[in-house]
Amino acid sequence: MAQLRRNILTRLAATWFGVAASSFVTVETAQAEALVASPSRTLAAELRVARGDLARLEENNLPEAHRTGLEERIAGALGLLPWLLIQAGDPEGARRLTEHSPDDLAALTVALDAIIERHAFDLAEQGTAHVRATALLEARAIHDSYCAGCHDDTGDGDPEMELPIRDLFGMARAEPGEVFAARLYVGVKGDETIGFRNPLTETQFQALWRYYSND
Repeated sequence: MAQLRRNILTRLAATWFGVAASSFVTVETAQAEALVASPSRTLAAELRVARGDLARLEENNLPEAHRTGLEERIAGALGLLPWLLIQAGDPEGARRLTEHSPDDLAALTVALDAIIERHAFDLAEQGTAHVRATALLEARAIHDSYCAGCHDDTGDGDPEMELPIRDLFGMARAEPGEVFAARLYVGVKGDETIGFRNPLTETQFQALWRYYSND
């Protein structure tokens, strides 16, 4: 089992709420645990991703294809989030979301802001001040090996694509830190060998977040 841990082969499929891409990667997991996935973290992250999508819809000169993709993702989130809220013991939050149409962006924004206040995203609250230089070097290596080929120098992505491949550094600068962190948390997936979980360790996650935000 220890040997299997040290040599586990995973595939990162970097499919974001806002990014469509995939990469294949071997990740060394010796003496490290994968990023902890919990219902509370997932809910908190999904709430912030949806809020980030609503904010992007307010941007001027947003390509029509991007707008269509965002609207479809928000509609999908309104199907998922009430169920997650009920599972988290927040039926009032679920009720508030189901009261609003996906077209009522102002009301959805108010409802999401109120719900977000009740669901802390602990990974965002931890911040990145504690990240060490060695972890940043690893983050850069991860980016260069597995992310740069699709994401570097892409700006906001192809204006004709509904789910554009966006530049990660630009995303980190354009959005609130916890929104970008949430996209990173819910967006990076493994393959069937690890149950499609995010294969990053918590240290790698925090280091990548800082790397993208401060490069």
